[in-house]
Amino acid sequence: MASKSILITGCSKGGIGDGLAREFKSRGLRVFAAGRDPARLAHLHDLGITALILDVTDPASIATAAETVRHATDGRGLDVLVNNAGVNHVMPFADCAADDFRRVFDANVVGVFAVTQAFLPLLIDARGTVANIGSVNEVFLPPFQAAYNASKAAVAAFSDTIRTELLPFGVRVVHIKTGAVASNLFRSERPGDKVPPGSMYSPCKDQVEDRSFLEGTRFATPEEYAKEVANDLLGKPGPVLWRGPTAGIGRVLSYFAWPGMMNSVYLKNFGLGALMPSKSKSV
Repeated sequence: MASKSILITGCSKGGIGDGLAREFKSRGLRVFAAGRDPARLAHLHDLGITALILDVTDPASIATAAETVRHATDGRGLDVLVNNAGVNHVMPFADCAADDFRRVFDANVVGVFAVTQAFLPLLIDARGTVANIGSVNEVFLPPFQAAYNASKAAVAAFSDTIRTELLPFGVRVVHIKTGAVASNLFRSERPGDKVPPGSMYSPCKDQVEDRSFLEGTRFATPEEYAKEVANDLLGKPGPVLWRGPTAGIGRVLSYFAWPGMMNSVYLKNFGLGALMPSKSKSV
């Protein structure tokens, strides 16, 4: 009996996709690990993992990868697609260039749509599973990540919508709302992005550029996260999963939080309190 197959996007060394690729390989699956930079996938070859060059923002690259997997699986289809690739852009929205906002949505939203659409015939053949890696940021909505937060909220809506559309074809859709996991997300940003001179957010420069708001956060390793997700996807996962540190809190907040509930915390932790008028520095 042939092994089940899985394709994972965003598998550069050290990230969530890397951890997932190695974990699913250890469980006996045929793993296709995709990424843009072959040098950052090279370490997977020795493990018997098939590395694919795939840029989720490039239609030609997506089409080539889908055709490669179709030939490799020899008509058996694709059992699991994990849409993990994504980017972030940390910047006050007032200072965020429109091109940077579009870049985040192109990778995080349009990329998920395009890859899922391209691999859909293979997923239908195998009556497979689409797993979209989301983020608890869609619940917490921390400052300076407007593009990323909005993109992950869009992935949630996309997942919920196509879940129903794909029911007649036997394809399961799982949305994994991910908490704090050590990954390449912040490291993959373009170097040199700085708060522009004269910005009204200059007092928050350290929080934006040095990511000081992350201090004290407990992160799971990609390996820890991957074990949880592999257990889920190789079992009978529900439509929405909450995985990783802070995901439990995010789940509670998704039911009980109200708009502005986190304002006091964010004003303090992100340096925004220094910008408040003196009589209204607490909200």
